[in-house]
Amino acid sequence: PPPLVRIHHCTSQPYRFFGRTAELALLDQALAPGGPSLVALIGPGGQGKTAIVQHWLEQVLAQPGAVRGIFLWSFYRGKDVDLCLRELYAFTAGLIHLPDVSAAYCVDHLLPLLRAQPWVLILDGTEVVQYEAGPWFGRCVHPELGRLLEEVASAPMPGVLVLTSRFPLPELRYRPHARLLSLSGLDAGSARALLRSLGVRGSDHDLDEAAAFCGNHAKAVELLATYLVRFRDGEARQHRTLPETPPLENSSDEEHKVTRVLSAFQSALSAEAKDILALATAFWEPPAEAQVLDYLASAPVHHLLHETWGRTYPPFTQRGPSWLAETLQELVALRLLERVGRQPADAGVVLDAHPLVRRTFEHVLGTAGRRQSAQARAGFLSGRPDRRRAATLEEARAEVELFHAYADAGLWQEADRTLAGLDKPRYRFLAPAFERDLLLRFFPGGDWHRRPLWSGFHHDRSLAICLELLGSYDEALAAYREEDAPLRGDALIALGRLEPLLEEQRPPHPWQMLWQAYRAHALCLAGRTTEAVALARALVPVDVYEWTHVFECLLRTGQLAVLDMHSFLYRPPHTTEPRWQDLARQRMRADYLRATTTPVPAKLGSLYPNLLEAYDQGGLPYERTLTRLSYSRWLLARNELSEARTVNAVVLDVARRQGMRIMEADAWELEAEMDRLQRDQAPAEKAAGEAARLRREVGYQGPSRP
Repeated sequence: PPPLVRIHHCTSQPYRFFGRTAELALLDQALAPGGPSLVALIGPGGQGKTAIVQHWLEQVLAQPGAVRGIFLWSFYRGKDVDLCLRELYAFTAGLIHLPDVSAAYCVDHLLPLLRAQPWVLILDGTEVVQYEAGPWFGRCVHPELGRLLEEVASAPMPGVLVLTSRFPLPELRYRPHARLLSLSGLDAGSARALLRSLGVRGSDHDLDEAAAFCGNHAKAVELLATYLVRFRDGEARQHRTLPETPPLENSSDEEHKVTRVLSAFQSALSAEAKDILALATAFWEPPAEAQVLDYLASAPVHHLLHETWGRTYPPFTQRGPSWLAETLQELVALRLLERVGRQPADAGVVLDAHPLVRRTFEHVLGTAGRRQSAQARAGFLSGRPDRRRAATLEEARAEVELFHAYADAGLWQEADRTLAGLDKPRYRFLAPAFERDLLLRFFPGGDWHRRPLWSGFHHDRSLAICLELLGSYDEALAAYREEDAPLRGDALIALGRLEPLLEEQRPPHPWQMLWQAYRAHALCLAGRTTEAVALARALVPVDVYEWTHVFECLLRTGQLAVLDMHSFLYRPPHTTEPRWQDLARQRMRADYLRATTTPVPAKLGSLYPNLLEAYDQGGLPYERTLTRLSYSRWLLARNELSEARTVNAVVLDVARRQGMRIMEADAWELEAEMDRLQRDQAPAEKAAGEAARLRREVGYQGPSRP
């Protein structure tokens, strides 16, 4: 049967394709037995990485039955990693509707599916979601995307995951099932063939010289060809008339070759065409062609061009009904704009430009021009008649586009209102990385360690909570402001940093009760159980977050009998509470029944898996491990040793990855206990040794979690 095909934010088809036989052979090898599970094509922008993948996909599609399915996502056109992972999971799992689940849940469930059948997965332009500089240069900004790539590259797989990037991939370099291939320029024969195929005339010497002027850079050669044919009668030797230009900031030598050719276009194009190109490529994500036409004919653009920028050419709306569409078509023919989609008539086709084209024409506007352009874009987007509150992460894309337009324009108050309208997407869409990335727009270079660009920024707490939900507890501790310092307790306990919680402090209102609940839990973990129980018994918790830590203290010390569970569970009629609070109550009730009832209730065998599924879907790392420790204990009490090991293995994995050392110590102690039951003395001693080491390192001297 033909493979299933799912193309999202697809890439443009290669205009002409020549050479690259070694790269195509490597991709073919990946689908053969023993081939690599992950292939990364790495090189400067415009070297043809995407074109290689597109050309290879056409060959794969021509072989029915070779693969189960093909999935392509371009981060150039769809920058949201959470949405990408949901789409990928839904595709491989055969789901009709996009699931509202966390990125961690997607990766956990994707990996066994990818290892069961041959899939071809393409992630194009991953540099968009990699760190651009600093000590983490090249690593994935989204931790779960990074985990997916590392896991795929660490084990055999019948299919292949192919990614393209301008940046190195340090986390994949030494993975046994990854092949990282650095791309160079076109060979001389392929460069000549490309120039000739596009209509350039001349001797081999002239063609070689023209290609060398571009450094044999694939995109530069293509653009030079369209320039020469359109403006220099197709004569190869006319490349000598192109002026020298200074490189753009942070551009490589290869990318500068493209800039030189684009400078020639800037000299040759009309003022209208240059403005259209700059305006059409300024969107955060590429817009549909119909939207571009509406935007260019809108009142905000008219005001920008003729009143702000003082353009004297006739307004676009006075040029005739087809002039704008014809101008866009001319820019597409010159390969400055690209129609992106499998069929030109498809309503989903968008207009985009190569990143180097976008950067060059954006640079010409200057800082003030880019800000003014963004103001016009924001005015157009905010007035669209179909604007409504987003109900899903996918529907949020329109509001995200507006948010970025406001941010680009420096209209921070309006950007803040747009963000508020999304209503805490970390909870509503289970997308903490999505919300984190929006919050980082308020900081220079996305660096939250620096002073915000807007004095009214007040989302430090939200940023810290997003980091906690992503398991980045160290960063969360630093992100909390001093006035919110009492809220650091969850991250401190997760990391096993108990000292700050053991000190007597008087936190400000309204955090006194929460801080004391943290402290009771920390005293218990530190082995000061008498103090811990005395403090826990003196507290009157008000909300679930306070109850969680008091409950953990009493569970570990065997003092749950002092709890009045009826009062704890009581809710006035017709009241509702957030989902995560309700789940926490269910979890604590299950633990109470497990710890105080003999034999352990059989009904917990359905409750714990339901809780695990909910927490996994939410991606809450602390709750995922806490609930699994409880479930493993319940399974062990019922002599279901094999299943208990399976559940506990996830605790060890998540705790190690997120640095939750107390949880990891508890899991090792449980592992040692299961080894002893099977009389496996050597593994038991090793597991106990790991637990003891972790206990020493963090000062964990309290009782194990029963």
